Amino acid sequence: MKIISLLLFVFLFSACSVLSVFVDRDTDKKDNQNNLSISYPEIEGMVYVPGGWFKMGSKMRADESPVRKVFIEGIYMDRTEVTVAEYRKFAKATKRKMPKQPDWNLENHPVVNVTWQDANAYARWVGKRLPTEAEWEYVARGGSKNFRYVYQNNNQYGKNYENIADESMRTYKYHFPVVSGYDDGYIFTAPVGIFAPNVFGVHDMNGNVLEWCSDWYSDKNIKGEQKNPVGPASGNYKVIRGASWNRSGNYMRATYRTYYTMSVRFDFIGFRCAKNAELPITQVN
Repeated sequence: MKIISLLLFVFLFSACSVLSVFVDRDTDKKDNQNNLSISYPEIEGMVYVPGGWFKMGSKMRADESPVRKVFIEGIYMDRTEVTVAEYRKFAKATKRKMPKQPDWNLENHPVVNVTWQDANAYARWVGKRLPTEAEWEYVARGGSKNFRYVYQNNNQYGKNYENIADESMRTYKYHFPVVSGYDDGYIFTAPVGIFAPNVFGVHDMNGNVLEWCSDWYSDKNIKGEQKNPVGPASGNYKVIRGASWNRSGNYMRATYRTYYTMSVRFDFIGFRCAKNAELPITQVN
């Protein structure tokens, strides 16, 4: 009887040990799955923007309509517009002529008087590209939040419209349309990144300078759901987005569109770059 009891004890102890091993292994597996973290490599001067769906366009103007669902893959976007200093390095390295900058446009201000070709060449030189119009609007609107204005949902909402045509503009052009009662402290361009960023951490999408996009302009937008649209295959004008130091009003709306020929140079047009997302880094915490 004692022998039988001893054998039964050994059997039960062994069974519990085996079961414990399987339970521990299964628990470890679940813990590893729960502790997985996915991150994207950091790129200096850029912000990773997670992809998603958003409602592109508005009913405010014919060339902004119809409102349609658009999906944007996760991308990197420059935190700020390309500066005079950054562009100067490119011009020197590639032996290109540096576009003449106004006296008031300093090295840490956004470069201006750049054609679309200039902007595109710079973007390629640094291993990036110009953002598509859809990408630009997605970032400006806070992605799926679909904000009407870039500066919504930041701690200065209602107080900070960024560097736009304001009361200070009256010292330059008295009868120019401005936002009454607002003064951002700069008549012309301002140093990049000094105004509050949007929800993705991107600065100056509502001011400083208008920005070149990669797309050809068309006033006829495709209806229905789209994924990563790139605009028409050809055209006469390139899309411009955002507001600038001499623009306010409708330009402040994140959906507002305008356009210019590729070869124009103005002291209120600049650009920023985008980049396709690199493979994410998966880590077990």
